[in-house]
Amino acid sequence: MKGIVLAGGEGRRLKPLTQSRPKPLLPVAGRPCVDYVLRSLINSGVRELIVTTAFMSDALIKSISEGLSYDASILYSFEATPAGTAGSVKRVANFIDDTCVVAMGDVLVDLDVRPLIEFHRRRKSAATIALTEVEDPTEYGIVGLDKSGRIQRFKEKPSRDEAFSNLVNAGIYVLEPDVIDLIPDDRPFDFSKDVFPAMLAKGLPLHGMRIEGAWVDIGRPKDLIRASLDVVRREGKEQRLLGVDPFGPAIVGRGLTLEEGVRLSGPLYIGSNVRIARGSVVEGACLYDGAVVEAGATVRESVVLEEARIGRNSEVLGSVLSRGCIIEEDSHLVGSILGEGTTVKAHSRLEGASIAPP
Repeated sequence: MKGIVLAGGEGRRLKPLTQSRPKPLLPVAGRPCVDYVLRSLINSGVRELIVTTAFMSDALIKSISEGLSYDASILYSFEATPAGTAGSVKRVANFIDDTCVVAMGDVLVDLDVRPLIEFHRRRKSAATIALTEVEDPTEYGIVGLDKSGRIQRFKEKPSRDEAFSNLVNAGIYVLEPDVIDLIPDDRPFDFSKDVFPAMLAKGLPLHGMRIEGAWVDIGRPKDLIRASLDVVRREGKEQRLLGVDPFGPAIVGRGLTLEEGVRLSGPLYIGSNVRIARGSVVEGACLYDGAVVEAGATVRESVVLEEARIGRNSEVLGSVLSRGCIIEEDSHLVGSILGEGTTVKAHSRLEGASIAPP
């Protein structure tokens, strides 16, 4: 079976994190987000893939083709102008000659797609949408189903009063080629806003199925933190390192340097060649390759990307630090997002800050 992974998104809500890397390449517990999507499809038997790209396409293609290994055929489609989710699929329509799977490349999914495909075939549907439950449906497209799983109505980003369901579109679709014919060639077109409502209006069979497995929309920095820690909870193991009480769940890379009096508490992702100095505390966090936590510093519920340094006696809470950030001593960060190469001067206090690269 063939699959299309839409990976051209810019990730505007994630700026400044996405000023230096495209959203599908944002790391989640050590792996690019798009890697989870690709492996879910491939492990489900979808072995012929085309990845649509736009923003920072060279970095995306290089990461997939050189840095990762897949048992599949992967082609790429570059979009010079935005086409929308459905428009991106229309542009590669020549690739589609039978039932296919479409998936968003910037949403964390780690699941078996085969039950969705089988459900689609049993229902003889034109299109089947993967659905997941969320606590707050106001930021998603919600659907209403009948008893057979056929979709009766849609509402994109409803208010709380308008929310008739907490089942939302998870961004994975099984489509028949006829659905592609509904997409125009000459303008941007979206599945949720355009294609699926058009199918309902025409009375075409459109179904939804609740999926089992991991699904997290990493559209905001706090979602990136949550997704990362969720993966570590599922994949991490109890760790026993010299001089530190057992802790877990955790994923720990090579070359970790731990000094005396360090306190570690999972879930933790620790990349290669990380240094955690004496008396520091790291709880519920991700520290990527080459990150340094100086003496007496605290990192909680945060993501610290490659080569970032957190100074003595500083605190980083609920924040995301991009590659190469420097937090000087005795600084305090809460709910903040720093772009690549940002330096926070000693004794600073930041709360809810978003700082772009210099």
